[in-house]
Amino acid sequence: MGKPGDSTSGRDATRRLMRVLLDENFPLELVRDLVGHDCTHVVSQGWQGTKNGQLLALASEAGFDVLLTFDAGIPKDHDISQRSISVFVVQPEGQGPKATRALIGDILTALESWEPGQVVLITNRVRKRQP
Repeated sequence: MGKPGDSTSGRDATRRLMRVLLDENFPLELVRDLVGHDCTHVVSQGWQGTKNGQLLALASEAGFDVLLTFDAGIPKDHDISQRSISVFVVQPEGQGPKATRALIGDILTALESWEPGQVVLITNRVRKRQP
């Protein structure tokens, strides 16, 4: 595997290897599903229990490009626009690894158009109308 910023394939020199951090609420086994990117989990970093603002700082300092989380409060409570890291808020229809895995394709697509300081919502939820 290449270094962050290197091409992940000789065929596609424009594709960038992204460093992706999965928040502690994310299923650990999904680290393997983000093929073509350097992924790790908050638990693997020893950062479980870290407050969101500090987590963003640690992740940025460690060179992560994206934080994947279920926590929609992170971008509401912290200005992401001036950071080098982006936050992808994932909201699957349902709970657990299987429900989240259904969005892996959308996550991979979003990583292709990554820019620093982005907040990206990735969801397959269908909103129900209130009676």
